[in-house]
Amino acid sequence: MTTKKANPPAINRGIDAENVLHAPSGRTRQMTETEWLVCTRTNPMLRFLLGLGPKELRVVDIKTFPACRGSDRKMRLFACECYYRVRALLPDELAEAAVETARRHADGLATLEELQAAEALVRQALDSLEGRWRASHGAERTSLQPTHDALALSFQVVRPQAPKAAYYASSNAHLAAAAMANPGAASGDTSYAASSAAEEHAQADVLRDIFGNPFRAVAFDPDWRTSTAVGLARQMYESRVFGPMPILADALLEAGCEDADVLGHCRGDGRHVRGCWVIDALLGKG
Repeated sequence: MTTKKANPPAINRGIDAENVLHAPSGRTRQMTETEWLVCTRTNPMLRFLLGLGPKELRVVDIKTFPACRGSDRKMRLFACECYYRVRALLPDELAEAAVETARRHADGLATLEELQAAEALVRQALDSLEGRWRASHGAERTSLQPTHDALALSFQVVRPQAPKAAYYASSNAHLAAAAMANPGAASGDTSYAASSAAEEHAQADVLRDIFGNPFRAVAFDPDWRTSTAVGLARQMYESRVFGPMPILADALLEAGCEDADVLGHCRGDGRHVRGCWVIDALLGKG
């Protein structure tokens, strides 16, 4: 007798069971600097950035984020990067166009109305697919997975509120990566969990690239903004090619920068993305 494989879980559309840090007494506490620097899970990192307290258990229900530690622009760029990291697994023209609108909106190149129009188009496509998706099994489920997950992920990226876009794009992306890497696997399978954790770990590094160390702000000296340094930063920002980061470190050093955090970030092995805190500081972006 063969055992029927369970369908992988549907990618969530905004309702989740929250995970928070707990002190030994059971009381919720804030993340520490040491935890931020080594954390491999985006959920507690994003909750910390969003400034959430113990009673705010579902991000989807929160109206505003007055204690948010990051700008809407950076939150939106993180959401876009969650999509960009897995888009090769999820080819879909509508999803790609929607995320590009979100990216342009983050940089002030697309209006809120354009973002809302992109959200409406994705919602319509996702709703038309949902019934077939939920009824599917086996080979049909596998064939529908890339399109469904691309639409579900892009739907999160274009949410009007950037903090929610960042929060839900993260979970959708690492679940989508796991589902694509392990066709037909249930979420409890070891391979599925490992794939999800690996992508979430990569996202955690992206968060540190974009937001830096929120416990230790760097006072960026205006003298460091030489024409060479700014030119390199602008070139990398526009092209999304960050190979010249070590060259940027040399330019900053020549400009008088001796800050270990700045130079170390430029020379480190970590991946850089649009929104990198050093490049943003050079370009005057928040």
